[in-house]
Parts: sequence; structure tokens; C-alpha cells
Amino acid sequence: AALFTETPHDMTAQAGEDVEMACSFRGSGSPSYSLEIQWWYVRNHKDWTDKQTWASSQLNSSPPEEPGKEATKISVVKVVGSNISHKLRLSRVKLEDEGTYECRVIDSSDGKARHHKVKAYLRVEAAGGPGHPQDTELREAPLAELAAPGSAHAHHHHHH
Repeated sequence: AALFTETPHDMTAQAGEDVEMACSFRGSGSPSYSLEIQWWYVRNHKDWTDKQTWASSQLNSSPPEEPGKEATKISVVKVVGSNISHKLRLSRVKLEDEGTYECRVIDSSDGKARHHKVKAYLRVEAAGGPGHPQDTELREAPLAELAAPGSAHAHHHHHH
């Protein structure tokens, strides 16, 4: 059966570090068909809700965005054969590189394309040694203060 032989895993990096995520896949059919492997970056909702208050996203009554809409294709590799491997290399990661990285394989062995996906979350911390407890307090305090007026605002719009 078709399977991932190597999957990326969640990791934490410091800003400025180089990061590698591996993804390897073995197809199930005879070796003469094409496999395609894609790396996608999905800006994570965790990160997205911090940056925008809920107020702005609840104003429009459209359904929530599918993750696909915020995904960015980073790279694609195609091979003819039954094994495919594609390492994603990110050099000198920045804080905004944090998010979910998804490895998608399109396996078209029997004439119809099957999609296989595996994802990993990359957390990026500000450079400057291991995170000390006081760092996280500093980071979270401003968020809490921002949330207070913002949440009242959000409720106001929500009931309209």
C-alpha cells in the first residue's frame, strides 16, 4: 500500500536558524507512473487570531475561510517512479515563518489522482537563548490588554 516513509514533525526553531523538514513517500503501483510532491505553507489560525481581533472577522457573515485559501505553495517536485522524497529547507527562519507546513503527495498510479497529506507545525521563537519564563509573560501581557477593549467591541458587532 502507498505510505509515507518519512514524515515531518512539529518543531521549534529560533529566529535565524536553518530548518529542514523531510517528507518521503512510497507509492503502491508499478514504478512507471508519476508522483508529485508539494510543500505548502498554511498560515496558522492560532497566529491569525492573535493578529486580528475577532471583531473584524465576525463583521462579515461569510462562512469561515477554508484553510486552502490561505495556503501558499512553496515547492513542487515530480518524479516518475514509486518513491519520492522532498526535503523542505528554510534558511534563517523569521518569526512570521511560523505556521503549519504540509507535505502533499499526488499519487496517480491507477489513472486517478489520490492526494495524501501530512503536516507539521513550525514554531519560531525570537533569537536570544532558550525562552525564559519571564519572556513569555512579557509576550502575553500586551495581548491580554489588547483583548479587553477588543472583545467588548466584538460582542457589540456580533449581536447586530
